[in-house]
Amino acid sequence: MRAARRSPRLQQFFDNRLFDGIDSTVLRKIAPRIGVLRMQPGEVIFREGEPGHSLYLVGEGSVKISQPGDMGEPETVGYIDRGDFFGVSALLAGEPRSATATAVMPAVIGAVKDETLQEMLELAPGRLHINFLRAVNDRVRSVNMQFMRETVRAERLRVAGALANAIIQDLRNPVCIARCCSELIANESTDPQLRELSKMLTEAVNGILGMTLDLFDYTRGSISVNKRPASIWRLLDELNKRALHALPAKKIDFVKHIRYEGNIDVDVGRVTRALAAVIDNAVHAMPSGGVITFTTDVVYDEVVLRLSDTGGGISPEILPSLFEPFEQSKSDGAGAGLALAKAIIEAHGGKISIGTVPGKGTTVDIRLPKPINE
Repeated sequence: MRAARRSPRLQQFFDNRLFDGIDSTVLRKIAPRIGVLRMQPGEVIFREGEPGHSLYLVGEGSVKISQPGDMGEPETVGYIDRGDFFGVSALLAGEPRSATATAVMPAVIGAVKDETLQEMLELAPGRLHINFLRAVNDRVRSVNMQFMRETVRAERLRVAGALANAIIQDLRNPVCIARCCSELIANESTDPQLRELSKMLTEAVNGILGMTLDLFDYTRGSISVNKRPASIWRLLDELNKRALHALPAKKIDFVKHIRYEGNIDVDVGRVTRALAAVIDNAVHAMPSGGVITFTTDVVYDEVVLRLSDTGGGISPEILPSLFEPFEQSKSDGAGAGLALAKAIIEAHGGKISIGTVPGKGTTVDIRLPKPINE
């Protein structure tokens, strides 16, 4: 962090919401006492526990406010963007900082010390108090909305966990019966078609139970994976049993571009279910048919699995919540599927992201660690 020379660039602070309705003569008088700081991404402006001797104006860039979470890791509680201010509470209360402020992009910050603020309060007390109250009201409202979203999400997960546990208990007996019947048919029958149908029944039953276990683990906050080396072709074979075989009836072509066909270390069952969830959303996006393209590649030390569809794309207002559990919409058909897919991929040490062009289609990019010996 370094101080910049005072210049006409101080003008960029005068449209800050702190100064709404304050006469320009007051601003010109206090302008020379605004310290200008240039921050690089990741630079800390102040830390939790430090004395609060100044408030800060954001002239350019953005600032992240974070506090320690339940597990000791920092949790982001908000962002302060250009034209806003922060650091008021500690300054007015005369207490240490309750949070840490960090630049998230190159930023120009104006520092207003306590004595300068006192002078401003003397010059424009009514207007400044109103601006403070409006800012506090907006932030309280934002925090309340975030709290309500998290509360609703936690309640959904609690209910889903209880439901998944009940389903697992109820499924055990019929699943065992279905498996036994399927195995009996396979062992006693000499009809190849009947044996194949029996095998499909067993796989379907196992898939239902696997999905329920995925949901149960997800609601508990941890998905365990049993990783084994598996080739791309093995993954496609399992995916065909679960999702691909149904595509022709929906007039959807499945196109493969296999640029990497080596092994990846995965829990085949769980990764197959994650890919099937992505394909299911692609199918919902193409009610009249279309094309799903599956591409594999290697980028540095990652194996990239990419699924693209020719559907209508995803609207911008839906995109940020796609990986949230039970955020269902008619346009994408997403419920818990993508949230589970994200949790499964991350449990493998991977990443999943979505890119979309409205009216042209959507691409889901999955990146998994490349095995060392591949």
